[in-house]
Amino acid sequence: MATVGSVPYVNARPLVDHFDQLGEDSPVQVLYAVPSALPEMLENGEADAILVSSIDALTVPGRRYVEGVCIGSRGPAESVRLFSKKPFEQIESVVLDQSSMTSNALAQIALTELYGLKPRLDKRPPDLHAMLKDHDAALLIGDLGMRADGAGLHVLDLGSAWTRLTGLPFVWALWTGSENLTPALAGHLQHACLNSLRELDEVIGRTIRRFGWEAGMCRRYLSETMNYRLESKDLEGLKLFGELCLRHGIVSAARIPRSQGPATAGTLA
Repeated sequence: MATVGSVPYVNARPLVDHFDQLGEDSPVQVLYAVPSALPEMLENGEADAILVSSIDALTVPGRRYVEGVCIGSRGPAESVRLFSKKPFEQIESVVLDQSSMTSNALAQIALTELYGLKPRLDKRPPDLHAMLKDHDAALLIGDLGMRADGAGLHVLDLGSAWTRLTGLPFVWALWTGSENLTPALAGHLQHACLNSLRELDEVIGRTIRRFGWEAGMCRRYLSETMNYRLESKDLEGLKLFGELCLRHGIVSAARIPRSQGPATAGTLA
Protein backbone atom coordinates (compact mmCIF):
# COMPACT_ATOMS: atom_id res chain seq x y z
CA MET A 1 0.00 0.00 0.00
CA ALA A 2 1.23 3.48 -0.88
CA THR A 3 1.03 6.31 1.65
CA VAL A 4 0.37 9.95 0.79
CA GLY A 5 0.24 13.13 2.84
CA SER A 6 -2.53 15.64 2.32
CA VAL A 7 -3.56 19.03 3.64
CA PRO A 8 -6.49 18.63 6.09
CA TYR A 9 -8.69 21.25 4.41
CA VAL A 10 -12.06 21.05 2.69
CA ASN A 11 -10.49 21.96 -0.67
CA ALA A 12 -8.58 18.65 -0.69
CA ARG A 13 -11.65 16.44 -0.30
CA PRO A 14 -12.20 15.73 -4.02
CA LEU A 15 -8.65 14.38 -4.18
CA VAL A 16 -8.75 12.12 -1.12
CA ASP A 17 -12.40 11.28 -0.43
CA HIS A 18 -12.24 8.22 -2.70
CA PHE A 19 -9.52 6.63 -0.58
CA ASP A 20 -11.41 7.30 2.65
CA GLN A 21 -14.49 5.63 1.19
CA LEU A 22 -12.53 2.50 0.25
CA GLY A 23 -11.26 2.15 3.82
CA GLU A 24 -9.17 -0.97 4.35
CA ASP A 25 -9.54 -1.86 0.66
CA SER A 26 -7.88 1.37 -0.46
CA PRO A 27 -4.57 1.02 -2.32
CA VAL A 28 -3.54 4.37 -0.82
CA GLN A 29 -3.41 5.43 2.83
CA VAL A 30 -3.86 9.16 3.50
CA LEU A 31 -2.13 11.03 6.33
CA TYR A 32 -3.07 14.64 7.09
CA ALA A 33 -0.85 17.60 8.01
CA VAL A 34 -0.64 21.36 7.41
CA PRO A 35 1.21 22.41 4.22
CA SER A 36 4.44 23.40 5.98
CA ALA A 37 4.72 19.92 7.60
CA LEU A 38 4.18 17.84 4.45
CA PRO A 39 7.63 18.15 2.80
CA GLU A 40 9.31 16.54 5.81
CA MET A 41 6.92 13.57 5.50
CA LEU A 42 8.16 13.06 1.96
CA GLU A 43 11.82 13.52 2.82
CA ASN A 44 11.78 11.06 5.74
CA GLY A 45 9.91 8.39 3.77
CA GLU A 46 6.70 8.64 5.77
CA ALA A 47 4.83 9.43 2.55
CA ASP A 48 5.36 8.38 -1.08
CA ALA A 49 3.70 11.55 -2.38
CA ILE A 50 2.26 14.69 -0.85
CA LEU A 51 -0.54 17.07 -1.79
CA VAL A 52 1.58 20.08 -1.07
CA SER A 53 1.93 23.79 -1.77
CA SER A 54 3.01 24.48 -5.34
CA ILE A 55 6.08 26.41 -4.19
CA ASP A 56 7.55 23.15 -2.90
CA ALA A 57 7.21 21.55 -6.33
CA LEU A 58 8.81 24.60 -7.96
CA THR A 59 11.81 24.91 -5.66
CA VAL A 60 12.90 21.45 -4.47
CA PRO A 61 15.24 19.62 -6.89
CA GLY A 62 14.07 16.19 -8.00
CA ARG A 63 10.37 16.77 -7.44
CA ARG A 64 7.85 15.39 -9.92
CA TYR A 65 4.12 16.06 -10.06
CA VAL A 66 1.07 14.03 -11.07
CA GLU A 67 -0.26 15.05 -14.46
CA GLY A 68 -3.71 16.56 -14.77
CA VAL A 69 -4.51 17.03 -11.05
CA CYS A 70 -4.22 20.06 -8.78
CA ILE A 71 -5.96 22.28 -6.27
CA GLY A 72 -6.38 25.51 -8.16
CA SER A 73 -8.58 28.52 -8.74
CA ARG A 74 -9.44 30.58 -11.80
CA GLY A 75 -10.54 33.71 -9.94
CA PRO A 76 -11.50 34.08 -6.26
CA ALA A 77 -10.13 31.38 -3.97
CA GLU A 78 -12.31 32.33 -0.97
CA SER A 79 -10.11 30.37 1.47
CA VAL A 80 -6.87 32.35 1.08
CA ARG A 81 -7.45 35.88 2.32
CA LEU A 82 -5.53 38.83 3.68
CA PHE A 83 -7.35 40.77 6.42
CA SER A 84 -6.21 44.35 7.05
CA LYS A 85 -7.07 47.03 9.59
CA LYS A 86 -5.90 49.65 7.06
CA PRO A 87 -6.53 50.26 3.35
CA PHE A 88 -4.17 47.94 1.48
CA GLU A 89 -1.92 50.73 0.17
CA GLN A 90 -1.23 51.81 3.79
CA ILE A 91 -0.14 48.41 5.13
CA GLU A 92 3.24 48.49 6.88
CA SER A 93 3.28 45.13 8.68
CA VAL A 94 1.85 41.71 7.82
CA VAL A 95 1.74 38.55 9.87
CA LEU A 96 1.75 35.42 7.75
CA ASP A 97 0.20 32.05 8.60
CA GLN A 98 3.03 29.82 9.83
CA SER A 99 1.23 26.75 8.45
CA SER A 100 1.35 28.16 4.91
CA MET A 101 3.96 28.13 2.14
CA THR A 102 2.61 29.15 -1.25
CA SER A 103 0.05 31.61 0.12
CA ASN A 104 2.72 33.47 2.10
CA ALA A 105 4.73 33.96 -1.09
CA LEU A 106 1.68 35.05 -3.07
CA ALA A 107 0.73 37.60 -0.42
CA GLN A 108 4.15 39.24 -0.75
CA ILE A 109 3.93 39.26 -4.54
CA ALA A 110 0.41 40.72 -4.55
CA LEU A 111 1.22 43.50 -2.10
CA THR A 112 4.32 44.52 -4.04
CA GLU A 113 2.94 44.17 -7.58
CA LEU A 114 -0.51 45.65 -6.93
CA TYR A 115 0.20 48.19 -4.17
CA GLY A 116 3.94 48.88 -4.33
CA LEU A 117 4.46 47.63 -0.77
CA LYS A 118 7.34 45.92 1.04
CA PRO A 119 5.77 45.45 4.49
CA ARG A 120 7.50 44.10 7.56
CA LEU A 121 6.74 40.38 7.79
CA ASP A 122 6.24 38.01 10.69
CA LYS A 123 4.79 34.50 11.11
CA ARG A 124 2.33 33.35 13.76
CA PRO A 125 -0.19 30.56 14.39
CA PRO A 126 -3.47 31.17 12.51
CA ASP A 127 -5.54 33.21 14.99
CA LEU A 128 -6.92 36.36 13.34
CA HIS A 129 -7.52 38.36 16.53
CA ALA A 130 -4.06 37.62 17.92
CA MET A 131 -2.39 38.20 14.55
CA LEU A 132 -3.94 41.64 14.13
CA LYS A 133 -3.18 42.75 17.69
CA ASP A 134 0.19 44.25 16.72
CA HIS A 135 0.17 44.04 12.90
CA ASP A 136 -1.70 45.93 10.21
CA ALA A 137 -2.71 42.80 8.26
CA ALA A 138 -2.87 39.03 8.61
CA LEU A 139 -3.05 36.11 6.19
CA LEU A 140 -5.26 33.09 6.83
CA ILE A 141 -5.56 29.99 4.64
CA GLY A 142 -7.71 26.90 4.40
CA ASP A 143 -10.91 26.46 6.37
CA LEU A 144 -9.97 29.24 8.81
CA GLY A 145 -9.36 31.59 5.90
CA MET A 146 -12.72 30.67 4.41
CA ARG A 147 -14.77 31.15 7.56
CA ALA A 148 -12.97 34.04 9.26
CA ASP A 149 -15.14 37.09 9.92
CA GLY A 150 -13.82 40.08 8.01
CA ALA A 151 -16.40 42.54 9.34
CA GLY A 152 -14.85 45.98 9.71
CA LEU A 153 -11.66 44.91 7.93
CA HIS A 154 -10.31 45.30 4.41
CA VAL A 155 -10.22 41.81 2.85
CA LEU A 156 -8.11 40.77 -0.13
CA ASP A 157 -8.84 37.41 -1.78
CA LEU A 158 -5.44 36.28 -3.07
CA GLY A 159 -6.95 34.20 -5.86
CA SER A 160 -8.70 37.31 -7.16
CA ALA A 161 -5.52 39.35 -6.69
CA TRP A 162 -3.49 36.88 -8.77
CA THR A 163 -6.02 36.77 -11.61
CA ARG A 164 -6.27 40.58 -11.59
CA LEU A 165 -2.48 40.82 -11.78
CA THR A 166 -1.84 38.13 -14.41
CA GLY A 167 -5.10 37.05 -16.05
CA LEU A 168 -4.10 33.44 -15.30
CA PRO A 169 -5.32 30.67 -12.99
CA PHE A 170 -3.43 29.92 -9.80
CA VAL A 171 -2.21 26.49 -8.68
CA TRP A 172 -2.28 26.22 -4.90
CA ALA A 173 -1.22 22.59 -4.52
CA LEU A 174 -0.08 19.56 -6.51
CA TRP A 175 0.45 15.88 -5.85
CA THR A 176 4.26 15.77 -5.77
CA GLY A 177 6.93 13.22 -4.96
CA SER A 178 10.21 11.82 -6.17
CA GLU A 179 11.20 8.25 -7.06
CA ASN A 180 8.35 6.72 -5.03
CA LEU A 181 5.78 8.63 -7.09
CA THR A 182 5.40 5.76 -9.54
CA PRO A 183 3.11 5.50 -12.57
CA ALA A 184 0.90 3.16 -10.53
CA LEU A 185 0.53 5.68 -7.70
CA ALA A 186 -0.04 8.51 -10.19
CA GLY A 187 -2.83 6.44 -11.70
CA HIS A 188 -4.48 5.94 -8.30
CA LEU A 189 -4.30 9.67 -7.57
CA GLN A 190 -5.73 10.60 -10.96
CA HIS A 191 -8.50 8.03 -10.63
CA ALA A 192 -9.47 9.31 -7.17
CA CYS A 193 -9.86 12.83 -8.58
CA LEU A 194 -11.85 11.68 -11.60
CA ASN A 195 -14.11 9.51 -9.47
CA SER A 196 -14.84 12.42 -7.11
CA LEU A 197 -15.61 14.81 -9.96
CA ARG A 198 -18.06 12.27 -11.40
CA GLU A 199 -19.72 11.84 -8.00
CA LEU A 200 -19.26 15.38 -6.69
CA ASP A 201 -22.70 15.63 -5.08
CA GLU A 202 -21.89 12.65 -2.87
CA VAL A 203 -18.44 14.03 -2.03
CA ILE A 204 -19.97 17.38 -1.10
CA GLY A 205 -22.55 15.68 1.13
CA ARG A 206 -19.88 13.74 3.00
CA THR A 207 -17.74 16.89 3.31
CA ILE A 208 -20.63 18.84 4.81
CA ARG A 209 -21.18 16.13 7.42
CA ARG A 210 -17.47 15.83 8.20
CA PHE A 211 -16.63 19.54 8.47
CA GLY A 212 -19.96 21.08 9.45
CA TRP A 213 -19.98 23.68 6.69
CA GLU A 214 -23.18 25.33 5.54
CA ALA A 215 -24.43 23.33 2.55
CA GLY A 216 -24.64 26.14 -0.01
CA MET A 217 -21.20 27.48 0.85
CA CYS A 218 -19.59 24.04 0.62
CA ARG A 219 -21.31 23.24 -2.69
CA ARG A 220 -20.25 26.55 -4.27
CA TYR A 221 -16.69 26.21 -3.00
CA LEU A 222 -16.08 22.68 -4.25
CA SER A 223 -18.07 22.83 -7.48
CA GLU A 224 -17.41 26.42 -8.65
CA THR A 225 -14.55 28.10 -6.78
CA MET A 226 -11.97 25.34 -6.70
CA ASN A 227 -10.49 23.77 -9.84
CA TYR A 228 -9.06 20.25 -9.81
CA ARG A 229 -7.93 19.78 -13.42
CA LEU A 230 -4.37 20.83 -14.18
CA GLU A 231 -4.36 22.11 -17.76
CA SER A 232 -2.04 24.21 -19.93
CA LYS A 233 -3.24 27.58 -18.60
CA ASP A 234 -2.80 26.39 -15.03
CA LEU A 235 0.78 25.35 -15.80
CA GLU A 236 1.36 28.76 -17.41
CA GLY A 237 0.20 30.39 -14.18
CA LEU A 238 2.41 28.08 -12.12
CA LYS A 239 5.44 28.96 -14.23
CA LEU A 240 4.79 32.69 -13.85
CA PHE A 241 4.37 32.29 -10.08
CA GLY A 242 7.82 30.72 -9.91
CA GLU A 243 9.28 33.55 -11.98
CA LEU A 244 7.74 36.18 -9.70
CA CYS A 245 8.98 34.38 -6.59
CA LEU A 246 12.47 34.60 -8.08
CA ARG A 247 12.05 38.25 -9.08
CA HIS A 248 10.99 39.25 -5.57
CA GLY A 249 13.73 37.27 -3.84
CA ILE A 250 11.32 34.86 -2.13
CA VAL A 251 13.17 31.81 -3.50
CA SER A 252 16.64 31.30 -4.94
CA ALA A 253 15.57 28.89 -7.70
CA ALA A 254 12.32 27.84 -9.36
CA ARG A 255 11.52 25.38 -12.13
CA ILE A 256 8.52 23.39 -13.35
CA PRO A 257 9.24 19.83 -12.20
CA ARG A 258 8.96 16.72 -14.35
CA SER A 259 5.46 15.33 -14.72
CA GLN A 260 4.48 11.78 -13.79
CA GLY A 261 1.67 10.17 -15.73
CA PRO A 262 -0.20 6.94 -14.91
CA ALA A 263 0.73 3.49 -16.13
CA THR A 264 -2.20 3.76 -18.58
CA ALA A 265 -2.49 7.10 -20.35
CA GLY A 266 -5.71 9.08 -20.61
CA THR A 267 -7.13 8.65 -17.11
CA LEU A 268 -8.35 12.24 -16.99
CA ALA A 269 -9.26 12.55 -20.66
